[in-house]
Parts: sequence; structure tokens; C-alpha cells
Amino acid sequence: MLEKKTVEFKNETLLISEPCEPSETQATPPANSAPSRCCSQSIKVTNVEPTLSKGLLVMYFENSKRSHGGDIEDFHLVPEKKKAFITFKDPAGMPI
Repeated sequence: MLEKKTVEFKNETLLISEPCEPSETQATPPANSAPSRCCSQSIKVTNVEPTLSKGLLVMYFENSKRSHGGDIEDFHLVPEKKKAFITFKDPAGMPI
């Protein structure tokens, strides 16, 4: 289980947690994945300000040295709620 944590990125504080609330998991599952896989290989990032682009966030979370992340399978940005849902190809690539 991923502990909630905060990270500083581009002068913003991002909050990282598991997206295991049923409404979130069902609203944003990656195309070809079961809900259990979505929870086990996904994170929810909140406090995503409009100044942070999808490209910047993808580069950060795929960079193993900066975020301890890995290859991303699916990225869903919800700008009006300041959230992003990220599913990694390998659970070992999730930032912890």
C-alpha cells in the first residue's frame, strides 16, 4: 500500500496517494485494465496546478532518479479538479 506523501515539483506541492475510492477508480481506469490492477499500479496526484503541463508531469514521474517512478502506461489529467491519475506499466516503477 502506498503511503500518502507530498513532493515539491516546479514550486508546487503535489500530494500523492492511491486512487482506491470506487468513484475515482471507475471514473478513470486505463483502457484494458481491471480495477484491482488500476489500484495496485496507479497513483492519484492532487493539487496539480494549471501551470504544470501533462508533459512535465509525465517526465517527472517516469524519471526514476527524481521520483523513483517508471514507465507510464496511462495518464489522465483532470485540470478542473486539480488531479491526475497515473498508471504505471510495472508496479515496481511506482514512486514510494
